[in-house]
Amino acid sequence: MRPGTRKLSDGGDRLTFLAHAISMSDRHGPGPWPAQAMADLPDEPPRPDGVPYMPSVVMDGVRTHHFAFTPDRDTAREVAGLLQERVPYRRLHDRLADAGALQLSDELVRELVGRRLGRRQVYEAGRWLAEHGTRREAVKVGIVLVGVSGSERDRELLLLLGTLEEFTLYAVVALLRTQPAGEGERAVYELARRVSGWGRIHAVERLEDTDDPEIKAWLLRDGFRNGVMDEYLAPLAATTGDLYAALLDPEPDEALVDGAGGILAALARGEGGPTTGLSAYGEAVPALARYADLAASGRATLQRLDHLLTIRRHLHQPPGHWLDRDVAALRRRYSDVIGQPRWTELALAGVQDPEGVGFDLARRCASRLGLPILPQLVARLRVDAADDATWQDVLGLADTGTLVALAEELLPLDALACGPAERVVVGNGHERALELVVSELEWHPGLGLPLIRAALAGRGVRARRCGLRAVRAWLRPPEEAVAWVRAAHASEPDAELRTDMADFLDGLRQAT
Repeated sequence: MRPGTRKLSDGGDRLTFLAHAISMSDRHGPGPWPAQAMADLPDEPPRPDGVPYMPSVVMDGVRTHHFAFTPDRDTAREVAGLLQERVPYRRLHDRLADAGALQLSDELVRELVGRRLGRRQVYEAGRWLAEHGTRREAVKVGIVLVGVSGSERDRELLLLLGTLEEFTLYAVVALLRTQPAGEGERAVYELARRVSGWGRIHAVERLEDTDDPEIKAWLLRDGFRNGVMDEYLAPLAATTGDLYAALLDPEPDEALVDGAGGILAALARGEGGPTTGLSAYGEAVPALARYADLAASGRATLQRLDHLLTIRRHLHQPPGHWLDRDVAALRRRYSDVIGQPRWTELALAGVQDPEGVGFDLARRCASRLGLPILPQLVARLRVDAADDATWQDVLGLADTGTLVALAEELLPLDALACGPAERVVVGNGHERALELVVSELEWHPGLGLPLIRAALAGRGVRARRCGLRAVRAWLRPPEEAVAWVRAAHASEPDAELRTDMADFLDGLRQAT
């Protein structure tokens, strides 16, 4: 048997999560690890191409931040009973494999306290589940058990498993419980730097109100950044990190200035979103003013321009009471800063190379500056016709005839007309671009027949719906387009769209 695996009842071997974590650490160092480390988890089921997929770590993050969940008291009592009976660890593991650790953990800890199980008994079960588990929910519960019964010697195990973002939330809590006073926060800080998605969010949230200067400095420069939404951590970074006080440094370092822009922009985007925004940040006005001064005199980068534009857009929205007295001055200040010619020159330079790594950011900045960059956008599409974000910008700049001609030239229409998918699919860039362009044809009947054909025979239901609307917009649809609708109707899996197609065809028959 290979190291890090345990025998399954079917005679096969399955990699343990600990062995997977050790392998990732050997290949990629302490972390963050590449996305593939999470995609190839030992119990990950196969995922058909195009089928929407939400990892369980995302579900845990969404549940903990946006939805209440019902504690699973019945399973907690059952699992506590199994521990009390000292059943074989494999049996315990297999019972936990299909449980929900998020709903179970707190209730299980209460049950264990009430039953007064021996600390060593709980620890040995938890350590075995954490080291030998091949199903994620069982490993999560193992980490919880280690957290309530372990000690500082478990630090490295918890850090290693916690670097798999599936387990970060549980590892963070366990580290705070098992490490000596003062060391728990440092261990969470180390783990936070090893992860980048929901794991970082869970870890950084446990650093709120820290007074450690190193951690506070990190929060302002990098700690708020994550692969989900910077909005989740920007409010904490601004307050715990003392953003405004840090900006008052006469010569702030470049990383702080960039971090400040990122935090303030995230707070602007977060207004009315998943977390608190600028209106809840008590030092928003002076911090915004100080950042504008630093950006005006500092180096020009596309990242800073993006931050300035995001903040300016927010300032031009209807202000709340927090800005009533100061919004006019801030608007003028940010408009003056962005009006410096160097920003326009920077954005235009960034879109000159259609294959440049900074093209996408430069495109977004140039678009918000209102710059005439249609030729550069077309050049980009000739390099990558699957860039649906660029198609969106072209839609706003080109006339419909130009847009349709470009789509007919660049999109692989025959490949896109591959028939409807059995399930709802998440389209690729080409499919999203086709849907985007065909959605415009409803308002311009007479254009884009090749695009309509591809849409009606496409994988995605939204594209097929757009194709039907485009045909219906014709005063007298051409016979070939009617034939495409008829063929689409014969194989349409979506009941509502199939009915709409039938109604359209019936209406044509009655009209004749």
